[in-house]
Amino acid sequence: MIPTSLRRQLLVAAATAAALTVSACGHTGSDDTTGTAPPAALASAVPGARSVPVPTSPPVTPPSELPAAYRDVDRSSPDAVAAAVTELWYGWDTTRDSGPYDAKLRALPLLDPATVTDLVTHPPISGPGADWLALAAAGAIAHVSSAPAHEAGAPADTDLRAYRLREVIQEFTGNPPPPRTQRIVSVVLRRTFDGWRAESVVAR
Repeated sequence: MIPTSLRRQLLVAAATAAALTVSACGHTGSDDTTGTAPPAALASAVPGARSVPVPTSPPVTPPSELPAAYRDVDRSSPDAVAAAVTELWYGWDTTRDSGPYDAKLRALPLLDPATVTDLVTHPPISGPGADWLALAAAGAIAHVSSAPAHEAGAPADTDLRAYRLREVIQEFTGNPPPPRTQRIVSVVLRRTFDGWRAESVVAR
C-alpha cells in the first residue's frame, strides 16, 4: 500500500506535468506573436542580407509609330531614312523632353531592331548635362535641317548596307534663343524586309 505522503507527492507531480502540457499546446496557435519571425524580419536581422530592389520608374515604352511629319519617309532610300533619323535624333524639345534621349526614342521606328533593343534597354544613368540645362532654362526647341556631307574614301553601298554622312544643323527658338549648333553625323544603315533602317547614329 502506497503511503499517504508519497501518494500526495505523485498527485502534485502529475498535476504539474498536465499544466505544463496545456501551456505548451496553447502557444502553437496562429495568433502566436512570439513564434518564427516573418521572412522580411529575418532578412533584416541577418548580417549582409539584401532586400530585392523595387523599381522606381516604369520601363521605357518604345513609340509604335513615327511623328506625323515622318510617316511617309521613303524606306527604299537610304538617303531619305538617314535624313529623317538625324532630324528626329537631334529634334530636341526641352519643353517636353527630359533630355536628348527622348528625341532618340522618336526615331525608333526607323532603327534596326538590334539598335532599338540596345537603346531601350540602356537608358541614360545620369542627367543630361549642363548644356541641356541651359537650353531648358531658355525653353529651347530645336528646328533641325539635315544635308548630305561627303568624305573621300567612304565605304561603297552594298545590297544590305549603306553609309551616309549628314550635316545636321539645329536652329533654336527660346527666350533668349540659344545659338545654333552644327555637326557632322555618321549613319550606318541596313536593308531589312521592310526597307532601310539605321544601325548606328554617331556624331563626329
